[in-house]
Formats: sequence, C-alpha cells, structure tokens
Amino acid sequence: MSAQLSVQPPPTTTTRPTRTEPPRSRYRSPHKIHGLLPSLPAFTWLCIFFLLPGALVAVFSLGESTFFGTSPVDLSSPSLNRYDEAAGDTFRIVFQNTLQLSVVGTAICVLLAFPMAYLITTRLTGAWKYAAIAAVVVPYWMPFLLRTYSWRILLGDHGPLAGLLGIDGLGVLDTLAGAQLGVVYNYLPLAVLPIAVALDRLDPALRKAGRDLGASPWRVFWQVTLPAARPGVISAALLVFIPLMGDYVTPSVLGGVKTAVVGSLVNSSFLESQDWALGSAAAVLLIALVLLVLGCAAVLLRIGTAIVRVVRPLDLTARFVRTPALTFDAWGPALRVFGVALCLFLWLPILTIAAYSFNGGRTLPIWSGFSTHWYSAIGENTALVHAIGVSLRVAALSTLVAVIVGTLAGAALARASRPLRWSLLSLLLVVFITPEIVSAIGLLLLYVGAGPTLANGTVRLVIAHSVIAIAIVAFVVQARLASLDPRLSDAAADLGAAPLSVFRQVTAPLAAPAVIAAAVLASTASLDDVVASSMLGTVGTTTLPVFIYSTLRNGLRGDAAAASVVVMLGIALGVVLIGLILQRKGQAKSFTDGLVGR
Repeated sequence: MSAQLSVQPPPTTTTRPTRTEPPRSRYRSPHKIHGLLPSLPAFTWLCIFFLLPGALVAVFSLGESTFFGTSPVDLSSPSLNRYDEAAGDTFRIVFQNTLQLSVVGTAICVLLAFPMAYLITTRLTGAWKYAAIAAVVVPYWMPFLLRTYSWRILLGDHGPLAGLLGIDGLGVLDTLAGAQLGVVYNYLPLAVLPIAVALDRLDPALRKAGRDLGASPWRVFWQVTLPAARPGVISAALLVFIPLMGDYVTPSVLGGVKTAVVGSLVNSSFLESQDWALGSAAAVLLIALVLLVLGCAAVLLRIGTAIVRVVRPLDLTARFVRTPALTFDAWGPALRVFGVALCLFLWLPILTIAAYSFNGGRTLPIWSGFSTHWYSAIGENTALVHAIGVSLRVAALSTLVAVIVGTLAGAALARASRPLRWSLLSLLLVVFITPEIVSAIGLLLLYVGAGPTLANGTVRLVIAHSVIAIAIVAFVVQARLASLDPRLSDAAADLGAAPLSVFRQVTAPLAAPAVIAAAVLASTASLDDVVASSMLGTVGTTTLPVFIYSTLRNGLRGDAAAASVVVMLGIALGVVLIGLILQRKGQAKSFTDGLVGR
C-alpha cells in the first residue's frame, strides 16, 4: 500500500500567485490595551474624589461635633450617638417626607412617562417623533430653580391661572402636595427617555407577528411590549428615585418649612448649625435608606414576576371576559391627547417664566405690563454677570475633565476584560446611585482636611461637577462603542497600526458624535447644579443657580429670570447648531442617540 502511494502522481493543482501578507502586528487585539490603561484615570479620579470623601463621611458620623475646637469633629471616642439622634423622633418626620416624596414621585413619573414613551416610539414617525422628543427634553434644559419657581408664579394669587381662569392655586403651595408636584415636574423627562429608548429597540415586526397569530392588542402589549420595556422602566425609576432622595431644593421652594427632608437636614447641619457629625450620620442613614428601598424593590419585582408566571392573569381573564374586537385604533387618539396634555404640562411653566421675564414691574410674580427692562438690567448687575461667568467657566472645565476621563472609561467599559469591566462599572454605578448631597459633604470634608491645597473655589466646583459628569460621559460613550463592530479595530491592528493610532484614526472618529452629546449633557448638568455648588463654593465663586437660590427668599429678581432664559436659549441654539453641523457629515443620528441615552 505504501509503495502504491509513493508512486502516485501528485494531484493537479492550480498555481496561484503568492500574496504578501501584511506583517502581523504584535498588538493582535487592542482590547487588552483598551482595558487597563484607559480605566486608570477614572479609577484614580473617582477613588480620590468620591470613595475617599465617602469614607470621611462615614468616619465623621462616629464622632462628636466640636463647635469651638480646631477640628469640626472630635474622633477621640467613636460612638453611634449621632445615629441615635438622627434616627430619633425629632427627625423621623424628615425621613418620612423624603421617602414619601421619592417613592410617590417615582411612581407617578413612571406612570406618566410610559404612555408618552409608547406614543413617541410606536405612533409617531419622522419629524413628529423628533418634535415630541424635543418637547420632552428642551424643558429639562431650563435652569432647575427657574422651572421650579415658575410654579409659584403659576399657582400664586397674582399668577396667570388666577388672573385668566380664576383658579386660586388649589392651596398646594407651601405644602407637601406642592413639593410633590414640583418633583414630578422636574424629574419627569428623566423617566420618559430611557423607556422610549427601550421601546425603540423593539422590532415592530414582533408586535405585528403577535397580532397575526391571533393575539389581542392587550395580550401583545403584556407579552411583547412590556417585557421589552422592562429595562427602560427600571432605568427610569432609578434615574428619578436616586436624585429625588437627595433633593432639598424643590421641597424648600414649593413645600416651604412644612416639607423638611433629609437633604435639608444635612445641608443645615453643615452650613448653619455646624453640627457636622449629625449631618454625616444623616447622610449615611440616607444611603442606607436608598439601598433598603432598592433592595425591597428588587425583591418585590422578583416576587411579582414569579406570581405572574404561575398565575398567568391574561389566561384567567380570557376565560371570563370577552373583549370585543375593535375595528379602529382606539388607543391612538387617546395617546395623542395624552401626549399633548403632557407637553403642555412640561411647557406651561417654561412659557410662564419666559413671559414674566418681560414683566415691567418691580416684582416678578405680579404682572405690570410688557417691558424689556430686565434684559437690559442684566449687564448692570455685576454680581449676576460674575455668577454667569463663574458658571460658564466651571461648566467648561468640568466638562473637559469629564470628556477626557469619561471617554477613556467608556472605551474601557466597551473593550476591557470582564473583571476589569465589572469593577469599573460597579464604581460608576455607585457614583450614579449616591445622592449628590452625600458626595458634596464628603468633598467638603476632604477640602477642609486638605487645607490650602484645595482652597480655590473654582477647583473645588470643577472637581465636584466632574464626578457625576464622568459617569454620564462614560455610559454614553460605552453605549456608542458597544454598537460598533469590534472587527474594525482588529483589522486596523492586523494592518500594523499601533493602539494609539487605532484609537485616533478608527475609534475616536466613530465615537465623536456620542462624545459631543455627552459633553452637552455634562455641561448642562454643571450649569444646573445647585446642591454641590451651594455647599462647596467659596467667596467669589458663586454660580448662577446659587445666586438665584439666594434671592428666592425675597422673591426672584427679573434680571435673574431673564439671564436664565438667555442661558436656556443659548444651550438650545448650541445643540441645534451642533446637530446641523453633524448632519452635514452624516453623523446627526449618533449625536441624537447620545443625547437621549441610546
């Protein structure tokens, strides 16, 4: 057999010209390079300016405040006495108000946001769809304090509702109901966008297939649409609940002294009574309350899911209730009416404050005729002009830091190995779920301990604003990079490109629209920040929101309202110009997706 094989002629083959292979790069896959190295700035920045301040808050909560000593807290004999005081009967109503406003506000926001998101993604197309998204997003760009205070004008005794419609405000101002109205209004856009993104990812063919198989519209909704929207609903609940737990500005503006919350207790303990140990203990209890509510919600969600799978309520309902087949779309007109009403709810305060900025009277809430006096008075108010300059400077610097560090972190989240990716993701999520008031007082403790090193007010604010902005940029960039084909960077590496060249010539251009969108979100958050800016600013670094907040006790000045309207229009105009420029380059969709968190 071997002899026969040895004498057989070789098979006929076609000779092909040899192709010179490109040199195999030693950087075969840049994923490892795009893992540890880009994540180092985020790990370093957040460990120093987030984890370390958080640890200081926990440590200071164990001490006793020293009102006349060299140190604000005496840590010589640690104890839990301040926890007993914070959780006692005196401050129990504070935690009850916080929990009620947050849980009820989150539930109302999600219930209102779902129909609006469903309308945007399933009933609107083309220009109408983008117009509806803009109608939800643009009011959120109005300065936080202005859109909150506008309800005092709307529901006040001399407001447009009382003057034109004869409605007296229903007695909600300076009550818990007024605070509840304010938090729902302020955080509703945060609930609409993630649900809309989740629903937009659902293939419409799946709903059509369910109908073709004989399922009723109600069954298709429960078994196809709602499961697809579940991640968006959870994200919406988190986006609303977390900042609500630390918000004390809305309750103080619309709820008055009757609506004390944990955030106001922490703020007053540090800035007024100088009881830093009590404030630290209240902050730690706030974190514990947040984690407790989130844990209970996760358990209830699992239990509810298990019950639905066993009981199958749709099957039980079908046995006893016969739903008539509708020959027309009954939900379409109802959803459109609801969408118009929701947009009016979001825009009415914005239009009110914009109109009253042309009020010629000495006090803003009382209309005394049309005038542009307050716009011309902006330049005459040196403190206001200085506050605008500080806000723009801090926003620019914090956005620059966030874009650099956050973009690298987003690249690490998209390309790193699993252990590193999960470590960085966990750190960013902890930043995201921590109420801003807690991170603000932690930074205050760090700044006091650092002494002259961190005494500059602008540096303090830039660091504080960049912490949450880094998380925002990282998540937006990660979402964009995850949607790209990883073989593009692999191909560039195979052709001999170094990791830096791959990032500069392949990854960066493709991720640029998302980075720009993330920069817009980060700068908007900085321009709108009240909590950290009021606690960490120094003399000469008062931002525009803090300036406005300081004038609310005596009534909002017209020049401050006019300046805020100008800032909002500037942001909107800037976003439109960026969108037009990117549209000419064919990258407008990526920019829009980044703005809505897609």
